[in-house]
Amino acid sequence: MKELSVWSIICFIFATIICVFGQEIAYFLNDYVWSIAPIYYLTGLTVLGIALYLVTGVLVFLLFRKKEFVSENREIYLMLLCITAPSASVWAFFVTVMWWG
Repeated sequence: MKELSVWSIICFIFATIICVFGQEIAYFLNDYVWSIAPIYYLTGLTVLGIALYLVTGVLVFLLFRKKEFVSENREIYLMLLCITAPSASVWAFFVTVMWWG
């Protein structure tokens, strides 16, 4: 049970970082990993960020489905996920589409 909540928090944080700072990460990877066009890195990071948000949603659903996980903060968890995930995903998608032209 505790591992599931830790994994959901880790996935949420990584997805937010990847979606918000995708451009900078793409430039960093282009400079220091392989010298391919940053647009390919950005596209992969956008897909990864959205996938991590989906994984986070599934993990939160599994946590709330368990009868043992009763918290007074569950509305805050859902509100944070439902506001942050679509906003950051749309931002990352918009930036990727603008890069592709």
